[in-house]
Amino acid sequence: METLTPKQRELRERESRILELARPIIAGGGMAALSMEAIASELKLARGTVYNHFPNKEEIILALAIQAVEQRLAIFNEAVTMRGTPRERVAAIGIGCEIFADHFPELFRVEYIIRHDLVWEKTSSRRQSLLRSCEGRCMHTVAGVVRDAIANGDLQFTAHGPAKVSARRSQLETASQHDVSSQIEDIVFGLWSLVYGSLLLEMTSPSLADIGIVDSRRAIRRNCNALLDGLGWQPLYCPDAYAKWAAHVSQTLVTRFVTLESP
Repeated sequence: METLTPKQRELRERESRILELARPIIAGGGMAALSMEAIASELKLARGTVYNHFPNKEEIILALAIQAVEQRLAIFNEAVTMRGTPRERVAAIGIGCEIFADHFPELFRVEYIIRHDLVWEKTSSRRQSLLRSCEGRCMHTVAGVVRDAIANGDLQFTAHGPAKVSARRSQLETASQHDVSSQIEDIVFGLWSLVYGSLLLEMTSPSLADIGIVDSRRAIRRNCNALLDGLGWQPLYCPDAYAKWAAHVSQTLVTRFVTLESP
């Protein structure tokens, strides 16, 4: 474990208090609601002390976004270790995204804010690298499950894309390592786009019900399974089996990350 001097511990605790205070402010009112002066006043600190930790409020938002991605990564790492087939484990990661959005809404909103160029451009390269590293580890976790599916024979590729479900192994054209790596990246990005993008729309769009989207989670799960079925990822989608697995995953992750951490 890291050994901190009393001064280092004091600085870290003060930074944590700043972020803890800022998180609900940003989540509730956006970047405009955040004031360095108000934070200093609430924590009874000199303004210069706050600025010593964070040169601007954009840097506070980025620090919170890093916390958000670290929390999501922890959920991913738990989901991926659940006993099940690679197809079930990749579904568990998707359900973990839902758990994160539902039970850590302040972090989810802050992570969304940092995507704006005007915020990102005012932040330090050091924290930008930290966020990129966390995101990369999230994607690496998903990619690892895809590779497990390939190793198990649940997912097969040709040089031109996923093999047809009905194709025999002797009929498959051998794919190069570059082809496989590229197609794994496509799958990871496709799932990320479907789940994360849809959850953002769910959070920010007031008109989903007006256009007939009354159960966005059902739509997200169906679209992800349609993508994986189209790739021929075995076993193919079975609604009853999926519902049972989803309930088990949700209960496990909520118990691990929500119930046990509640005051």
